[in-house]
Amino acid sequence: MPRVWSASLGLAAALGACILVRGVLAQAPPPPDAKAWVQKHDTNGDGKIDREEFHQGVIEAFFLRDNNKDGYLSVEELTVITPEARTLLRSKPDGKISLPEFLNAMHKDFTAADTNDDGFLTAEEIEIYMRKGR
Repeated sequence: MPRVWSASLGLAAALGACILVRGVLAQAPPPPDAKAWVQKHDTNGDGKIDREEFHQGVIEAFFLRDNNKDGYLSVEELTVITPEARTLLRSKPDGKISLPEFLNAMHKDFTAADTNDDGFLTAEEIEIYMRKGR
């Protein structure tokens, strides 16, 4: 089984990725620990998440969250809602997000969270971004 399918939720959950705010679901569990997420998905061991590591984590998160395996994420399947995912959900009358839509929203979150514009996310940047979005 490829690594992208076998690991747990990832930054998409944390940000979302990574890379991930409880706006829509008031009863949602707290977001995953950003430091643990970065450690798990930092495949090159540099202590931060680059776009490729983030991308893989987001894909993993999508398929792990898609409980009914219909190829879409519903509000019920999104345990953590990032600012971009919340905006996307508001525009979707059916309340379902496809993988390409999810990737696009999460990469917007990556850009917004990368406050020093170095192309990497640290656990601290993720935590700050998540606090701002609440």
